[in-house]
Amino acid sequence: MEIQYYESAADRNKYFCVMKTDDNFTPAHFHNSMEIVLVTGGLERVVINGVERILHPGDIAVCNSFDVHYYESLERAQSTVIILSEDYTARYRELFEGELESFLPRGEYTEQFMALFETLYNNMNENRLIVSGYVDVILGMLRKAYPGYVRASRASGNRLSDILAYLEENFDADLSLKSVSSHFGYSVNYFSALFNRFTGMHFRDYVNRLRIARADMLIESGCKVGEALARCGFDSPNSYYRAKKRWSAQIP
Repeated sequence: MEIQYYESAADRNKYFCVMKTDDNFTPAHFHNSMEIVLVTGGLERVVINGVERILHPGDIAVCNSFDVHYYESLERAQSTVIILSEDYTARYRELFEGELESFLPRGEYTEQFMALFETLYNNMNENRLIVSGYVDVILGMLRKAYPGYVRASRASGNRLSDILAYLEENFDADLSLKSVSSHFGYSVNYFSALFNRFTGMHFRDYVNRLRIARADMLIESGCKVGEALARCGFDSPNSYYRAKKRWSAQIP
């Protein structure tokens, strides 16, 4: 049960990934890389920076740099996901003169996108020139197909990514809704509502999931259970098992 928050792997130099997903459930995470999701079957719930949409086959979601996003399959969702690191998208961002909106509905070019994504997926292990060529075609087609869906580029990062990074760095500390909201200058009620809207989960659940993932990694590496739990902020084995039971019950 691995949970990614700041997905550092996606920001490696020359990182490129194309994958197909079935019944995808991906908790809230963010990265500098661009992520494009094309739904090919079923219904998928996508939340980007707190804005929620139910995507049907042919709909596209675009996660720009440091957008906080998560996915949940509603009806046997199938999708193709492309993740492109900065070195792939730097020229694109310059030529594009902005960023694509987060949600792009199906339209007259939908069938072409279906074919292009499939072609890229089938050629993902080719040499870099071939892969880059297919990526350029897809990015260029997005610009052509959605000329009215462009917004000005935002400064890299946002407040939620700062908060998630802070939690990842301090997951073993005595984190509470009150202490973290105060650290970032928010009232408790406002911070709680903001966090829930962007991540789709309550603050306590999010922190516990982060701690569980880290504790499980330590245990799997051979660390004694008691030591692993203490290092990850659990005050007792019972609190760990209660949190893990609650987490397991929430996973679709």
